[in-house]
Amino acid sequence: MKIAIVAPYSPRWNNIASVRWEKFAKYLSKNHLVHLITSRFSNNRSFREFNLGNANLIEIPLKYFKRNPYLGNKNDPSTKAMAISGAIRKIKAELRPILEKFLPLSSGGVLLHDYRAYVVELEKIVSSGERTILITSYDPWFSLRLGNYFKRRYPDKVIWLADFRDPSFHVHEPEVSKLIVFKYLTKKILTVADGILVVTKQMLETYQRICGQKVFFLPNGYDGQLSLGIESQRKTEGLKIVYTGSLHPKTGEIKWFIHALLKLKQKEVDVCSKLKFIYAGKDFSYVQKLFERFSLLDLLENHGFVSRDEALNLQNKADLLLLIAYTGDHPEEGSSIRTGKVYEYLATGKPILVIAPKNWEMREELESDGISRVFEKSESEEMANYITWFFRERKQIDLKKREEVIRPYLYENLSKRLEEIIETVSRKVRGHP
Repeated sequence: MKIAIVAPYSPRWNNIASVRWEKFAKYLSKNHLVHLITSRFSNNRSFREFNLGNANLIEIPLKYFKRNPYLGNKNDPSTKAMAISGAIRKIKAELRPILEKFLPLSSGGVLLHDYRAYVVELEKIVSSGERTILITSYDPWFSLRLGNYFKRRYPDKVIWLADFRDPSFHVHEPEVSKLIVFKYLTKKILTVADGILVVTKQMLETYQRICGQKVFFLPNGYDGQLSLGIESQRKTEGLKIVYTGSLHPKTGEIKWFIHALLKLKQKEVDVCSKLKFIYAGKDFSYVQKLFERFSLLDLLENHGFVSRDEALNLQNKADLLLLIAYTGDHPEEGSSIRTGKVYEYLATGKPILVIAPKNWEMREELESDGISRVFEKSESEEMANYITWFFRERKQIDLKKREEVIRPYLYENLSKRLEEIIETVSRKVRGHP
């Protein structure tokens, strides 16, 4: 097959959005002709290692960007500056769903993409030779516009799969996205799509309600070594709890875990004397100030903004991993959030403490190892008791169960599932059942 993938978040960039289609391109290119079309900054600098296999990488320079978020922030802003920054973030979050309908914009430094250049590159691929499987990854919105445009222009030569790494309406952070117009615009632009890919089971139900049965579940996953051996469960005298990644006001807040540490410090002095909470991510200044405010700096080991490889190394050295899935005020929305981090964590073979709604859709899978636990944000007492139990008992997880959970989420296996989806959609397009 000839496959063209539009994924504006470059595989050179250091975030989860950069990983998804890099990995699919890598495995699809073993048996198919794959073109990955993406954006780049003014130079070709890479902020993470990546492997596209035999795929052809087509990079289109951004027309404008306010800042490069992957360079990191070495400043240590004041509390007032952080409050202002939070307010600006909120405004941007509300504006983006509106502006991206008119401009080829994406978040992460106000990135303005070159829509016309994408059209030119896709025209070369689609107009030559055999039928093209066109996969467009949202966000940003302009990727959907590209899919819609080429499907209408070449209805017999293009099979269009619209991929949704994130929902395009009723998003948990921007309130404006809950307006009915965003749901309508999504339904309208997907009218000519041949298939729709989504990353959570809740999204599967939501998009099926507006698009019918052409929606398929294709989650994010993991690609790399599985650290599921004895080494991953070696016993140590101390207790290293590790969190690597971003935080989000209200929806991904670490203060609920800090409340658990406070309770732990009040009643379990021996545990706290051996405990270190290790953080690595772009919100290092915020974490530092929170631990300082609650007089917990003696428990904090702050690594700041690190590379993806360094973050993975810290995860592999942990005794217990912290995952903050959702801490917002709408648990019914947060129950379907699967951060890309969860698959990395599962692959380590380490126990995981998750803060998420009670009905989080991965709860059963995660807790199947017998040790990992999911807690609601208000259960600080229960979290503290769990950490104490974990420290004293040092029980090992069920590695067989963990492997059963992670295997279907390996990108090599997910790519085989994607090939099956493409074949199913192609048969329907040709008029076969």
